[in-house]
Amino acid sequence: MTTNDKNRLRSLAQRQRELAYSPQMEALRSRYWELNTKKSGTLPTVRIETAGFANELIPQSECQCTDKFARLIENQILYYLYHYSIVGDDQLVPKTFQIRWRVNVDYFGFPVSRTTGTAANGSQLGYRVDHAINSIAEDFHKLKPLKASVDREFTGRLRAAAEESIGDLLPVEMTGWPALATFLTRQLLDLMSMENFYLAMMDSPDDVHRLMEYLLQNALILMNFWESEGIMSVNNGETDLQNSTYPFTDKLPAPGFSGRPRLIDMYLRTDSQETVGISPEMFAEFCLPYYKRLCAMAGLWYYGCCEPVHPIWEQLSAIPNIKKVSISKWCNEEIMGQHLRNSGIIYTRKLDAVFAGLDKEIDAEGLARYVRTTMKKAQGCQIEFIYREIPTTYGNPGKLKTVTDIIRREINR
Repeated sequence: MTTNDKNRLRSLAQRQRELAYSPQMEALRSRYWELNTKKSGTLPTVRIETAGFANELIPQSECQCTDKFARLIENQILYYLYHYSIVGDDQLVPKTFQIRWRVNVDYFGFPVSRTTGTAANGSQLGYRVDHAINSIAEDFHKLKPLKASVDREFTGRLRAAAEESIGDLLPVEMTGWPALATFLTRQLLDLMSMENFYLAMMDSPDDVHRLMEYLLQNALILMNFWESEGIMSVNNGETDLQNSTYPFTDKLPAPGFSGRPRLIDMYLRTDSQETVGISPEMFAEFCLPYYKRLCAMAGLWYYGCCEPVHPIWEQLSAIPNIKKVSISKWCNEEIMGQHLRNSGIIYTRKLDAVFAGLDKEIDAEGLARYVRTTMKKAQGCQIEFIYREIPTTYGNPGKLKTVTDIIRREINR
């Protein structure tokens, strides 16, 4: 790392530190504690996820470092600084420089083959999976137990670079927890088509159970790997759950914690978007038993993404440690408002991106009505508003500050 690189990083780290310790951020941390620990009465928070258009958020001219690890550090700090200045939502600026352990995972014993498509703006968001399984009975022999390894060399070099350059300004914090394998049906759709999966539930139900058991065991292998390797960090504070939500809680770590994180001390995520087309009874038969065993391994869970959860909430409510639920645009807000009111389970409202990112102009009145509807139907719930899946701002990320202001105006109203 050159002297210029180090000076550049220290200048950026000082700016992050000033923001992280500002009264605004301290007040925001208190709000997140209230949101996650009370049963009602906290003003909703607003988050806008910018990962889908990071190239529009941070000017390339700002990326000045030449060393590989210096560039990684620079990009991470710039992300927080630009997000704060341009979007102005309730994203926290952390007091630490967070490094996630790099873990390599072989999920099935062979790579998943994908054919990607290119969008009009040059991004590669869409893909088609070249499935390895057509018939579970005939192809199950191809599947091997999950294997994982920690890239300690790369992670250690990044950590050393951060500690040497900015560690006195932003203490380095190692973070991480098992992910991806916990999304059981997402893993399943990497193996076989949705059509074949749906037909198999009717034609060969025992084979589907066999495959779900395999996916559950893979998830448990990865979860136990993180625990045994000592690379998990208790995520009960301002470490983003990677779904634009913060896991502030006084329920973790669990009783008996002695300093080394266990699975029972962790806040994890899962969903089952791929089963949106089956009945609640079929979900209860083919999915729920495996999700219940999965969720029993960790302390608390955030459930859901884009799928509507209201049809299966009766089944999901049998999982006692679900603490946050995604309420997508396809979900019946009123039904979920009734279920979650004064429950202490967070009503995580995923806003429709059409109002902010899919058109060049903001539909201000449409967004205002949209937010008012949620505030009415989820009255008495602890609500957080999250914008995800915005692929582009058409080169105008500054318009998202207007989106944030509209949502806050309706919340205050």
